[in-house]
Amino acid sequence: MQYIQSVQLKSARRWDLVDMERRFNTALEASKIIDELRLQLRTINYNKDLRVMVKNIEHLNSLLSSAEVQARQAHKPGLVDRPRDDLSNAIDYLEKLILIAKLSQ
Repeated sequence: MQYIQSVQLKSARRWDLVDMERRFNTALEASKIIDELRLQLRTINYNKDLRVMVKNIEHLNSLLSSAEVQARQAHKPGLVDRPRDDLSNAIDYLEKLILIAKLSQ
């Protein structure tokens, strides 16, 4: 099995490290994932809270986009790491909640 880039966490289990692999590198790629999440939410009966979470994730995506612009202007690619990780964690959490909502229907 080939690993892309695993993140070393202190109290992480094996399955947590696999989930932490990056599925996107830019805000544009993340927006495609957000659109897919929005489509999945249409199949769930009551999802007002989940829709609010999608709006928050869209806000995180706009912050990532701004950080990408600032990183390119300042020639500091490290400025993007924190917003990208925050967005990745939020997307992962929402995907888990959507799965739980689908299973509970």
